[in-house]
Amino acid sequence: MAVSFMKQSINALFVSTFLSLSVFSSAPALAEDTSYFVSENLFTYIHSGPGKQYRIIGSVNSATPVTRLAVSEDGEFVQIQDGKGREGWIEADTLSEGQTRQQQIEYLQQQVDGLASQLQQEQQAVRQRLSEVEQLQQQAVEQQQRMDQAIQERDVIQQKLAGYTDEIEMKWFINGSLVAGGGVLLGLILSFVSRKKKRSDRWM
Repeated sequence: MAVSFMKQSINALFVSTFLSLSVFSSAPALAEDTSYFVSENLFTYIHSGPGKQYRIIGSVNSATPVTRLAVSEDGEFVQIQDGKGREGWIEADTLSEGQTRQQQIEYLQQQVDGLASQLQQEQQAVRQRLSEVEQLQQQAVEQQQRMDQAIQERDVIQQKLAGYTDEIEMKWFINGSLVAGGGVLLGLILSFVSRKKKRSDRWM
């Protein structure tokens, strides 16, 4: 019964872990600090100032994480710094707040790895508990066997004691009979001697 309960606990643990993974995979990843990335389909140009009339100094690919530094007065352009340390201005509508898909995947992968490690630890703990339960069951079987053997030995001793009691009672009965018979015989002898003495006294 204990082993069956432990197996049910293992199944419940697997179900719980699967549901946890499902929740993590369906929920958006949350970052401690606000982050931004370029959301243009292919790439967007980086200008030297907050407007298209400024010189293009480079480009940044879509889904590239960047740091937002400032916003233009009209809110149309945003100053950013990319991973290469370049600073410039891009159109505000090409910048998205949050994490890129790759960052979300990496975050979720970290969560999955953490859950897998936790699951492995839980499995090890369950296996340890199962081993302890099996040992306890084995000890219980051995104790039951010793108890059964003790009961058998007790029954044998009780039978021997009953036999000794009957034997002692028989000896007491025989001894009593011998004493009683001896008493009767002694009484008859004394009675015979007494009569013989009386007869001898008469003849004298």
